[in-house]
Amino acid sequence: MPLGDWPHRVLIFLALCHLLLLWRLWSQGLMGAYPRLVGFIAAEAIQNIVLLPMRFHSTLYGGVYLVSTPILWLLAYFVVLELYRLIFEDYPGIASVGRKAVTWCMGLAIIACFIYAIPDLRTTSGPFPILRVYYILERSMVLALLLFLVLVQIFLIRYRLRLSANRMIYATGYALYFGITVAQDVVFTSLGIKVVDAVGLWTTVAGGIVLLAGAVFLSKKGEVRVQLEAVDSSMERVRLQQQLSDINRLLSRAARGG
Repeated sequence: MPLGDWPHRVLIFLALCHLLLLWRLWSQGLMGAYPRLVGFIAAEAIQNIVLLPMRFHSTLYGGVYLVSTPILWLLAYFVVLELYRLIFEDYPGIASVGRKAVTWCMGLAIIACFIYAIPDLRTTSGPFPILRVYYILERSMVLALLLFLVLVQIFLIRYRLRLSANRMIYATGYALYFGITVAQDVVFTSLGIKVVDAVGLWTTVAGGIVLLAGAVFLSKKGEVRVQLEAVDSSMERVRLQQQLSDINRLLSRAARGG
């Protein structure tokens, strides 16, 4: 089968994965619990459906992609803020400082990207130099979000936060989804546009599999917080909870200015 037939097939697969996850969230009554995730998934589904009838690598395809993707970046930023609110619901000081840190770092990332992108645009040779700069910008934005998602994973593992299964799946799955995007952009910016088709197809399929996993594991029952096991009542567990409470108290006091 010609390679040219595969992009549309993969795009159909990805759109179906998005729609299936949206249906799952709706059928399980979870849309109200995770509105920003719903908005992000719906926007990606719309982008895929709009791009579907267009010829791959056409000017129209590229234009729609370049215009719509920054909207997805913004929605992804809102999803990370939502995750910090949900994960640190019992620790509002940590949640507040985390959300502010995400906002400040995203702003700095945008400024740094523009400073880096302008000279790169002037010196880049070969076809589609603007597209290459665009991918560098996308990689920087998504990488900044991924770093904060990794911080969430560190807190989950280090302090054994008592969360619902859905929130654990949400945090881990979203981090994996963004990690795949970063890997794709790193490969592209390193090896050039000659590999973007093959690499893009495989990473798109991998992203679709992550969405399918979310559709399988997210459920209404998953909203119940995981009960602590006997081992979690140990002195080590108490010590970790006390550390987390102290961090939360310190950050809350700093946010209030003393």
